Amino acid sequence: MEFEYTDKHRRRSKVYIVAGLIIAALVGIVVFVALEGSALLSEPVEMRTVVVAARDIASRKPIEEGDLATRTVPADPTNEAAFTLIEDVLGRVSGVPIAAGQLVTRNMLAAGTSGQAYAILEAGEVFDPTGPDLRAVSVSVPDDRAVAGTLLAGQRVDLLVTLAINPAIGVVTEEPAATAETGFMAGPSTKVTLQMLTVLARNGSIYILRTDLATAEKIAELAAAGGQFTLVLRPDEDDRVANTTGSTLDRLLDEFDFPIPVPPDLGGQASGN
Repeated sequence: MEFEYTDKHRRRSKVYIVAGLIIAALVGIVVFVALEGSALLSEPVEMRTVVVAARDIASRKPIEEGDLATRTVPADPTNEAAFTLIEDVLGRVSGVPIAAGQLVTRNMLAAGTSGQAYAILEAGEVFDPTGPDLRAVSVSVPDDRAVAGTLLAGQRVDLLVTLAINPAIGVVTEEPAATAETGFMAGPSTKVTLQMLTVLARNGSIYILRTDLATAEKIAELAAAGGQFTLVLRPDEDDRVANTTGSTLDRLLDEFDFPIPVPPDLGGQASGN
């Protein structure tokens, strides 16, 4: 049996097609109007120009023009603290490593003044008027007593001081040997004096250290007394306070059993024979 495809079926198919096209057109119009209305009702997005790192910036590095770039981003709380002008950052010193593309904010910088190679406060540290009277003080230390001159800004060191001690100073005696009877003799004495000092900067053999005002006074007095300074590097992880007894020549002789020179025995021979 065969079914005949009549004109009635053809007309019905055309009606379905036309209806589908009309419905599709109506849906498209509705979607277009909805999108346009939404765009008209929404507020414009506020944009902000911010300063970002154009390349990786190492910690404690003076920031140069090639280190920075600007980028326009939607304004939001995550970029409120970012610098907006490159000139506000040039010449400042990074307090922490800054990755390429990262926003540059004030708490990332160590130096508070453009052109200054260091800052007394750490990056992100806020001045506390009830805290220590933090200061920067300089000491002169030759390379052979400063870890071969390899110390870098940001590292922590201990300060050793060697003083020439003379117990006879100010003592008036008739016998020159009387001071030996007291059990003391003139000579150098070395002791770790200050610990966990931060190196802020270096200029040749002069090191700028972070300390408090009272300690700066003591360093100045030790220098005036002729003290020789030695800087020793601490591991970053070690924040312990070491207890030492110091060192003098007599202690070293006893500890390591050094032989002490004595006049040679010439067997009673007269000099010149």
